[in-house]
Amino acid sequence: MISVSLTVLYLLCSSVSVEANSKRMEVLDDILQRLRAANEGIAQAKADFSNEFEVAKSKLDRFNDTSSSLGNSIRDTQIEVQAEKNQITAMQTFLVDILSRLNNTEQDLEGVHDDMSQSEEKLESIKESFNLTLSKLESGRKEEVSSRWDVLYSEKFLNKKLTREMTESLELESTGNLLGVFVGMNITDDVINYLKSRHEEDMVCVQSGI
Repeated sequence: MISVSLTVLYLLCSSVSVEANSKRMEVLDDILQRLRAANEGIAQAKADFSNEFEVAKSKLDRFNDTSSSLGNSIRDTQIEVQAEKNQITAMQTFLVDILSRLNNTEQDLEGVHDDMSQSEEKLESIKESFNLTLSKLESGRKEEVSSRWDVLYSEKFLNKKLTREMTESLELESTGNLLGVFVGMNITDDVINYLKSRHEEDMVCVQSGI
């Protein structure tokens, strides 16, 4: 009886042990499956991380290339800007020189204008003197009477400096002695009038040949 009980007890213990081992195996299998899943997850995560890292590295490389290119463009732009500044400075210097020359030219033109104005005044004075002389000559022609001093109104003598050679000329042959004291003086209308008024007794009627 006791032997049967021990046998039964052994069988029961064996049954319990088998069930326990079976459960342990199930637990171990579950742990192994979880470990495999974890390893696969880790491997996938590593793969994903590696891919993302490569993508990020590629983007960083492109950014570095872009930054380098941008830096070169900025340097090139700075060089171009400096060149433009140099050209502007040169142009400003050129324009200042042109303005200075224009100012000098304007001053020269003003001087020329003043000279021309003075020349015009002198020409106007000569014109008036000539017209006066012409009027007197015309008047003498109309009256067919003139003084021997009227020959001094001719272009050869009027407003010219009287020389010794002039007093000895054929035109002044009859008055040369009287004109000796006037040698070196300009023969002006006032001088001629003085000679006429001073030597009225020498006036003669002659045909005007002027």
